[in-house]
Amino acid sequence: MTAALSRKCLLPLLLLSVLVMTGCNGRQKTSKDFDKAVAPTPAAVQTPAQAPTQPAAASAEAVAAKPAPAPVAAVTQTAPATPPVDDYAETPYKPTPDPLYYWNKTWFKFNDLFYSGLMRPFAKGYALVVPKQVRTGLTNAYQNFIFPIRFVNALLQLDFKKASKEFGRFMINSTLGIGGLMDVAKADPNLAPGNEDFGQTLGRWGVGDGFYIVWPLLGPSTARDTIGMAGDAAANPLTWIFGPWSIYGDDNPWYWSYIIKGADVFNNLPNTLEAYDAVVKPAVDPYTAVKDAYIQYRRNAVSQ
Repeated sequence: MTAALSRKCLLPLLLLSVLVMTGCNGRQKTSKDFDKAVAPTPAAVQTPAQAPTQPAAASAEAVAAKPAPAPVAAVTQTAPATPPVDDYAETPYKPTPDPLYYWNKTWFKFNDLFYSGLMRPFAKGYALVVPKQVRTGLTNAYQNFIFPIRFVNALLQLDFKKASKEFGRFMINSTLGIGGLMDVAKADPNLAPGNEDFGQTLGRWGVGDGFYIVWPLLGPSTARDTIGMAGDAAANPLTWIFGPWSIYGDDNPWYWSYIIKGADVFNNLPNTLEAYDAVVKPAVDPYTAVKDAYIQYRRNAVSQ
């Protein structure tokens, strides 16, 4: 009877593992990166305002200093030096469709209530009890453990420089970093942490965002990145150690993959909520703010 029950549970567990194995928000992104996705660059803020004023000031001085015919010559000479308007305009991009708006809005509110409401007191208490150095060490160890996700995707993108960097980071942190608890490799600028995943790999090979979708507990995603979750789960060591297809009886602790991943999500929750608040609190429409920030973050990740 136990064997029959295990076979019946096989397919649901397999589907669940594909979604959950890659964790909250679908992939391993840092809070700082998510903040950068919505932060305007100095060039974008200052340049458009400054560009029109310089030629205007030059023209005014020319009018005041020269006789009547002179302003025409001055304008004629300075006009070619005026940068075209297109230089200051952001490159337009095709908006990501949101055909599942009501589904997405419902689960956005659920996730907001769950993480920002229910889990916030636990996250604050955890941050008070557990020092930041310990939480960082646990995050480092988990990221070091799942390095095959980044390594395999760098190879699939034919970016052998990134692949060698990931392998070098893994070897250094696994030895000198005591199993990855310390990120020793980051001291070398050439071994900065990466974040390659299968969603980025698909994007690098020309696959578009598809449509926007919000998953329960996992958060924002797109059709492309949802497919990417399956690829990341296939490269995750947890899948091969505790995969549901390995269930032949009660001896296989398949649930440990969910426990480990859930622990990593909770360990990073204080930082995640801090980044989430930075996006949501100043926004008039939090749903749109999170959507736009996520899309921009993912497009920047693909372009890099």
